[in-house]
Amino acid sequence: MLNKKSYILILCGLAGLLIYILLRPEIEFYANGPIEQNRKQVDQKITEIAQEIGFSADSLAIVTMRRQHLSYVETIRDSANQNVTPAKLNNRGLHTQSWETVLGEKNGSSGVFATLDQLFEDTGQLKVNVSNSGQIIRLNSHPENTNPTFLTGDSLFTIAEYLVGDVFGYNLGLYNIVENNVQDSLVVSDEGQNSQRLLDNGGQPNELEITWKLKEDSAGLPQTLTLSLEPVVREFDNQDIFRTEFGYSINSFAALGEYEPVDLSKTATMGDDDGMVFTYLFFISVFVLGILIFSVGIRNIFKGKVEWRRALFIFVTIAAGVYGWRAIFFIYSFNPFLTNTGVFGSTINSLLFGLAVGLYAAFAYISWEALARSQKEKQVDIIDALWQRKFFVSETGTALVHGFAFGGIVIGIISSMLFLMGEFLLQGDSQFGYTEASIAPKLLTINMSTWTTTWLVCIAQIGFVYTILRHWVKKEWLSSILAILISGICITVLGRLFSTSGTFYQDLVIFVGVAIVFIYALREYGLLTVCTGWWVFSVFFMIQPYVASPDLNLAYVGWVQAFIMAGPLIYGFIAYRYGVSVSEVGDYIPEYEERIAQHLRVEKEIEIARESQFKLMPLQPPKAEGFEVYGFFMPSFEVGGDYFDYLLTKDETDKPSALTMSVVDVSGKAMQAAMPAVFTSGLLLSRMKHDCPDEVLSEISEPIFHRTDKRTFITCVMARYDLETRQMAIANAGHCRPILKRNGIAEYIHTPNPSYPLGLREKVEYKQELISMKEGDFFLLYSDGLPEAVNEKGERFGFDEVPRLIESIDTDKLSAKEIAQEIKRTVQKFSNYQLADDTTIICLKV
Repeated sequence: MLNKKSYILILCGLAGLLIYILLRPEIEFYANGPIEQNRKQVDQKITEIAQEIGFSADSLAIVTMRRQHLSYVETIRDSANQNVTPAKLNNRGLHTQSWETVLGEKNGSSGVFATLDQLFEDTGQLKVNVSNSGQIIRLNSHPENTNPTFLTGDSLFTIAEYLVGDVFGYNLGLYNIVENNVQDSLVVSDEGQNSQRLLDNGGQPNELEITWKLKEDSAGLPQTLTLSLEPVVREFDNQDIFRTEFGYSINSFAALGEYEPVDLSKTATMGDDDGMVFTYLFFISVFVLGILIFSVGIRNIFKGKVEWRRALFIFVTIAAGVYGWRAIFFIYSFNPFLTNTGVFGSTINSLLFGLAVGLYAAFAYISWEALARSQKEKQVDIIDALWQRKFFVSETGTALVHGFAFGGIVIGIISSMLFLMGEFLLQGDSQFGYTEASIAPKLLTINMSTWTTTWLVCIAQIGFVYTILRHWVKKEWLSSILAILISGICITVLGRLFSTSGTFYQDLVIFVGVAIVFIYALREYGLLTVCTGWWVFSVFFMIQPYVASPDLNLAYVGWVQAFIMAGPLIYGFIAYRYGVSVSEVGDYIPEYEERIAQHLRVEKEIEIARESQFKLMPLQPPKAEGFEVYGFFMPSFEVGGDYFDYLLTKDETDKPSALTMSVVDVSGKAMQAAMPAVFTSGLLLSRMKHDCPDEVLSEISEPIFHRTDKRTFITCVMARYDLETRQMAIANAGHCRPILKRNGIAEYIHTPNPSYPLGLREKVEYKQELISMKEGDFFLLYSDGLPEAVNEKGERFGFDEVPRLIESIDTDKLSAKEIAQEIKRTVQKFSNYQLADDTTIICLKV
């Protein structure tokens, strides 16, 4: 909700905007010098001039982009004694910026370019710079590629004055010729006598250069004009007519102001140390941040902590935004110069780049959301509501308003720091430099660029960095400081949409200041506020070159984009005032949390079932003179289908009279077998203490048949040992045959038919076998988990090995418990502790 703290933030945001307005002449490259002509006008001008200088632009490919002459501005600042600001330079009409056009062969290259200079070197023929006011200030032909220009006339000076005065639009009456390396001459002669004056002794053309200097200093006019021409001879063969023409091609033209370099393509570069540090930090940031994001994201995927629809939306949106922007840029720049192979290569390159960035963004979101949700970060519930398409939420409106406030604060901080450093802000919207001005659908590409960058920077470089550090570093103040430093470094080398005239270290200080604001915003408010703030200040700086432009085709970009910016702010206030509370939307539980909660519930229920099952079995074996007994149960899963029990029956004088033992094995595993085992245990407990084994099995056969499904069957063996007579009565319902060891020899005990498992038939009359026990005898009941144990080679322990195992154990010296533990260790070691089936043992020593 908007409170006192919110209104303070809003005031601070307004103060930030006011600071920018006051400092704009000092720190904004386009202050008092917005772009005056759009690209279409420049291309039209170049096309018209092309006709005047001897060729048709329609026969060539053409690309025009904005060039910011930072090196020239820095030269002026270093040379001038007075304070030089962008506004002052633009007021004087100096060439701080221009349109740069490259003309070259259509479909002549298969390369992929990043700059106009690379394009010009590869396939360009002519490069032209048009000033902000629309005049030609540079023209250069490629020294090796075809020069398309060709001028003819009666006089060299007439040609030069026509070209510079009439075609390029300079008033030569304000200039004097100060340098001239050629005398005036006739160029065209029917006899060709005068044409030889333009050639040296070797027959090679001489470069002819003329320089004009301004008579009196006048603001907005270049100090010198320099034109370089080259004599050429052209032959034309048109059917039966062969014609030779003598003329000139333009090598170069330069309109130079004070301190202005001849080559405007030269850009100010970082010093060697700055450039090396920037490069190292760039690759380190990409590598480390990428590895962390993908590793944490993959880990959460394996844990199931991922909302796939959200991740897919982020992936598709970012990939489409990045690819779409690059595709539009190439269409309006390099594609006309490329062969079909080159166009295909650039398309694939852009597509792969877009997919990689989209994948990076999706993993960053997966990683951030899982960490933020576990840390109960603020505004996660608001973001959940947005994902549920619940937009008209009061807290969403509050988050947007706070985001605009933080955007204004960052604008003020950047402006103040640039002013204190004596630097200024330039446009740099992509790896290709400043490109938006040359793209036709600017409103589309500006928003594509700012939104994709906003999501990438805010989710990965701010949100993820802060949450992962909070996860690793328990002290919140320390994690915040580390997040500010790391985010500041990452923002400096990755993802920003503008540049400055300062050094790398100055930029680092500025963006660490920006990181302080956004890490605080993330801690106190949340990611939605951070994203809004980043978008606001990025768009704000990107529209400055269009503000106050005299060209409506450019000015509308600034005003319409400002209106677009105002939309979320107005919506924020409306949603805050009239929207529903996020609590009314309802708590959102992610699908993966529901799955985890369900798994936890199932695990808890299984654990309860496991505990309950073990509690149904005897905790301690019965004790009396004349025997030792001990049993155990090992499930192959958390719960199992085996069951064992032993009960001691006493007579009227409370003297032990009989020991009844039973082992049950239900078909199937885990919960499927556990429930019938529990049901059977109840039936056995109700009868086994007083009845004979054959009677018990015969009586419980019918209810088991009716209460279990047709696919379930239960094997059971029961034995009742009479302590006085030493008679052992054994009844078997399809279970493993018991083993008796006497005089060191272990053998299976035959039990009479029928031996149907319980549950197969409704009524079965089981019979029992009586054997006389002797002192020193060892008696074993077990489930099929023992003989069916499997080792790593897939070999079974086997029924034949069970008697041999009993014979190998010294049953005379060991207690019943020790014998049982020895059997347990043997089967576990054989199966490498991976039981194929539940294993149950009862050992009786007489």
